[in-house]
Amino acid sequence: MSLLVLRAGPSALIQDLGRPGHASLGVTASGVADRAAAATALRAVGTDPAAAVLEVLLGGLTVMTDAPAVVVVTGAVGVVVVVPPTGSRRIAATGEVLRLEAGSTLAIGRPDAGLRGYLAVRGGIDVPEVLGSRSRDTLAALGPAPVVAGDLLEIGDRVVGPWAEGWHPAATGSGIGGVGGPAAGPARGGVRGGRVELDVIPGPRDDLFPAEAWDVLATTGHVSGHADRVGVRIDPARPVPRLPGGEIPSEGMVRGAVQIPADGAPVVFGPDHPVTGGYPVIGVLTARSADTVSQLLPGTPVRFRRLRGPAD
Repeated sequence: MSLLVLRAGPSALIQDLGRPGHASLGVTASGVADRAAAATALRAVGTDPAAAVLEVLLGGLTVMTDAPAVVVVTGAVGVVVVVPPTGSRRIAATGEVLRLEAGSTLAIGRPDAGLRGYLAVRGGIDVPEVLGSRSRDTLAALGPAPVVAGDLLEIGDRVVGPWAEGWHPAATGSGIGGVGGPAAGPARGGVRGGRVELDVIPGPRDDLFPAEAWDVLATTGHVSGHADRVGVRIDPARPVPRLPGGEIPSEGMVRGAVQIPADGAPVVFGPDHPVTGGYPVIGVLTARSADTVSQLLPGTPVRFRRLRGPAD
């Protein structure tokens, strides 16, 4: 079975859980930007959580099946349009599990909330692995090339659980949370009055910042227009201060690291972050907040919330 890509939209990337363990080669882990959304999609269609999905930026993707398929779209909330071979048109919701007939098309519209949608197909997208992963690393240009119109994507057989024994949803589909469900869309907690709160675990270099730095981070800033899978720059209410002489040698970076450059505007690293960086990291986002930041549109109000440990 396969999917024929009719339209790819602004960006459609094949992603899985990534390729950790290769930092010594200068290769970061990469993988899906919103792990919770991708995991929900794979679970909903009964597929191995390590299988690959399509990560779709700002919608615009249209695919056609050449055999019956079970699919779901999670992540950014928007309209999904299914057209079976008969030509009738059906509107589906984000998070709705769909059983498609052979020859059906599925189109993901521009989202009403969030940036990235995840299309999972029962069995997973089957492309050759690079260093043990099917993920596209946009910084290193590693892994499968970005999906374009005309591509034929083979579907694998990584079916698990009761689905491996032939269970499937009714042809009309079934919800796994629906629009605004707990894991179908991008607003999974951390939202206060239209402002998004990102939880930060302090360190490893928070000792290079005065206490005032956390006050600035706790004040509402905004997501800038400089945002991609490498990182998201935040325009703060005012520059985040650093202690004098706080320069450090380059150190290893991780997904969710909150780095403070010399201009005081935080940069939150995404899945395709550089392996090392020379600016101090004041803290690291929780896994949940790292997923959340990957779905934020430029201009979104945002603040950082320091998580305090027992010593505090």
